[in-house]
Amino acid sequence: MTDIKQFTEENDVLKRFMELLNQQNMGEQSQDFMELFKYAAGMQLQIAVMADELQGVRQQLGQLQENQPKLVKENLMAKVEHLQEKITNLSEHLSAVKDYLLETAAQAVNAFKEKGKSEMCKVVQKGISGIKSMFADYRERLTEVMLDYQKTANQIDSIGDE
Repeated sequence: MTDIKQFTEENDVLKRFMELLNQQNMGEQSQDFMELFKYAAGMQLQIAVMADELQGVRQQLGQLQENQPKLVKENLMAKVEHLQEKITNLSEHLSAVKDYLLETAAQAVNAFKEKGKSEMCKVVQKGISGIKSMFADYRERLTEVMLDYQKTANQIDSIGDE
C-alpha cells in the first residue's frame, strides 16, 4: 500500500514539473530530466532482480551436498550474504537519487511559482549538477559489486564442476 501511495506522490510531483517545463517550451529539458529519473528507477528494478537471484543462490548453497567441506559452504554463504548487503546498499542509494530528483522537481515548481522561470532553471541546474556526483558514486559501488558478484559466481561454478 505504501508503494502505491509513494508512486502516486512521485507521479504527481513529476507530472506537475513536466507540465510546467512543457508550458515554458522546455520540452528537451523535460525529456532529459525524465530520462535521469527513469534511469534510476530502472536500475533499482535491476538491483531488485539481482537481490532475488542472490536469495535463490543462498537457498541452493543451503542445499549443497554434504560431501562439500563445511568451511567452503559457510565461506560462500558469507560471501553471498555480503553481496546481498551491498546490493541493498545500492538500492538505497538509488532511492536517494530518485528522492533527490523528486525534491528538485518540487523545488523547481515552487521556485517558478514564487520567482519565475529563471529561478526554476537555477534550481534545476543545481539539482542536475548534484546528481552527477551521486551517479559517479553509484557507478563506483556498482563496479565493486559486479566484481564481487563475478568472483563469487566463479567460486560457486568451480564447486559445481567438482
